[in-house]
Amino acid sequence: MNEFEKIRFTVIQSDKDYQLLDFKILGDGLINPSDLNNIMLPQDLISNKGVVVSGKAPIWLYAYIIHELHSFAWIATFDPRLGAIVVQNHIPQGRNIGGIIPIEELQPLIEKAKIDKIKSERTPIQIDNLVVVIGGPPHSGKSVFIQALRNKLRESKPDAFNENVYIIRACPDGEGDWFGDVKEEQGKVFRFSGVFTKEFAEQMADAIENTSKTKKIVIVDVGGKLDRKNNLIFSKCNSGIIVSSNPKETIKWVGAYEQSELKLLAIANSKIEGETKVISNEPLEIDISNLDRNKVKDIIIPQSVVDIFIKYL
Repeated sequence: MNEFEKIRFTVIQSDKDYQLLDFKILGDGLINPSDLNNIMLPQDLISNKGVVVSGKAPIWLYAYIIHELHSFAWIATFDPRLGAIVVQNHIPQGRNIGGIIPIEELQPLIEKAKIDKIKSERTPIQIDNLVVVIGGPPHSGKSVFIQALRNKLRESKPDAFNENVYIIRACPDGEGDWFGDVKEEQGKVFRFSGVFTKEFAEQMADAIENTSKTKKIVIVDVGGKLDRKNNLIFSKCNSGIIVSSNPKETIKWVGAYEQSELKLLAIANSKIEGETKVISNEPLEIDISNLDRNKVKDIIIPQSVVDIFIKYL
């Protein structure tokens, strides 16, 4: 990175009427308004096509980039929950403002941009400790998955687990590790479901940041909704695992992790029944069955998932 290179742009062309302009702030991930004077858009953008802008940045940087794209056919910004939302149109046959390009259509371009960014990195990012979000849509078994994973790690290295692992339940539903140790009917009696407020999210973000300074592994259980409050929690983590019973929702969570620059460690497809098995290794994807809180001790966590954590103990 030279003195003036603050942003790395990646252009991905598609066979449709648009292209993806993905960007990443280099160095420490911070940028100042004075840096705008040195930002230049890549030359391989095609002006008679639309541009989907994707990247993690302050609002004023987005405003500047969109202004610089005023000569292009139309402009959309990427939202990992929805897809790309058209915010400007400059030609009669362009896209309608407020129109949405579905995330399923954009996902191949986002994935290719991610691969290109990884290839362009001169030195791989080293993660000294694992601060991992366990996320996914509601009722997929995230808390039960964490309970089973906790048991497996504790069995593998009990002393190291007790000293170096901490689990934060960053959702106000009153569940803790105790919830998996009692019958579901009993747990519902004692559980208190709170409200996921901005103040609660800020408290959890502070807790994650402080805990990550002393623990090698911090596992963060978040709520099932993607919003700004969860984004705040994501910003204090460095990696993520998705536990999901809904493939369409899985795609949204992949996008949310990408947007927050979390390293996706694994996707666990939650199944009501069937065999627990590894689907692929890069990225790691597994089918996991019977995430039943009444049978936590019987849940099988594949060794490939356990190995992700063991190397940090």
